[in-house]
Amino acid sequence: MTVLSVLALTSACGRDSGEAAGSSEGSGSSRTSADGTGLAQKELDGLALTARDVDGYTVNAVTGQGEPVTHDDLATYRAVTPAPCRAVYAAAQLGSLQDFTARVSQDIVSTSDDLGQHASVSLTSYAPAHARTVMTELRAALPKCATAEMRPSAANPGAGLGYSDARPGPGSDYGDEALAFDATQFVSSGGPSIPVTVLVVRKGSTIATFTSLNPFQPPIIPVDIIEAQLKKLA
Repeated sequence: MTVLSVLALTSACGRDSGEAAGSSEGSGSSRTSADGTGLAQKELDGLALTARDVDGYTVNAVTGQGEPVTHDDLATYRAVTPAPCRAVYAAAQLGSLQDFTARVSQDIVSTSDDLGQHASVSLTSYAPAHARTVMTELRAALPKCATAEMRPSAANPGAGLGYSDARPGPGSDYGDEALAFDATQFVSSGGPSIPVTVLVVRKGSTIATFTSLNPFQPPIIPVDIIEAQLKKLA
């Protein structure tokens, strides 16, 4: 379960005053290591947001930036049912079905509005071909998952957390390519269903994934968080 999944389940959200993801930046320089294998962890850590980059927010590292990074979630994502929706589930959890060279994930929360403006942000570095495959898989999966209930198998961690009603969102010209979708997060044990919005942007061989949840009104990823992160990737 992502940290913002926990926050949304256990805390009351305030208002959302950010803007939805939209058109902003075009493609710039690629973020790829010199040997074409993807960035190392230290390099990717340097591209992650800090509190200086997003005024009015706290930035807390979940993985990377000195926090442990593992590849364990890949097994969970690859066991999600139905199989055609695995890429959608993985994106909602800030990941993908492809192995990676480095990852940073962070929770970014407004200091003035409790959880009203917030996002989870993940940067993941891949070999260039794998980064393109992440987007190809997600683009192919989204039309197949509008009515699906996506969840890991019972043998995998997080088996009680699922997503349903995935709906592609409006396109944008962020990065080299971008995909957005909305979905509903649910807990099999009977917990609340929570709307979630997801934006996935490829910049060279780095994938930036943004998510936000809100149980009281349509969730919005603050546009200042998106633009600050993509500026660091440019």
